[in-house]
Amino acid sequence: MKKLIPGSKVGHAGTLDPFADGVLLVCTGRETRSIAALVDAPKEYRGRLRLGFTTDTLDISGVVTETRALAPCDPEQIRTAARRFVGELQQVPPSFSAIHVDGQRLYKLARAGVEKIPAPRPVTIHSLEVLAIGTCWIDFTVCCSKGTYIRALARDWARELGTVGFLSHLTRTRIGSYRLEESLEVTALAQYLQSESSR
Repeated sequence: MKKLIPGSKVGHAGTLDPFADGVLLVCTGRETRSIAALVDAPKEYRGRLRLGFTTDTLDISGVVTETRALAPCDPEQIRTAARRFVGELQQVPPSFSAIHVDGQRLYKLARAGVEKIPAPRPVTIHSLEVLAIGTCWIDFTVCCSKGTYIRALARDWARELGTVGFLSHLTRTRIGSYRLEESLEVTALAQYLQSESSR
């Protein structure tokens, strides 16, 4: 973006995990003053929780660290477990995260083989809805506060169901009033900016 808009201030309102896609707000010029408010806005995601094994990163990019037999779960049991996470709760962030511990990023310590368990942090889950259920997966949508790790939510939800799990897919569908269907892909945005600059 800085290359596409030379001389302009550029900032973003919240990163995405490397394996995820979806809405990422980019502010330029005077609008960078809005970043703090945008970061605080509720975020909505659509994801898939894969059950039966988990990875060190709690997502599809990691190395499998544990497998566990799947106990039969009926849809109502899955939805009941989901309702337990709605509201204010204390969440333990993933080991692979950008949180600072002892002056270092957690993911750097994890990659070096140093195990550090971060302290729980307060987050709010506004809603957690089940969209579809397969033999070993759950599709869901969640609306949550800033600072919520959906990978940690997937980990804890799987535990409630008596197994382990990880995120095999994650899309951020909304930040505040900004929705995925109104967004531009990076390539389309680049083409638009280049056409504007050539006028």
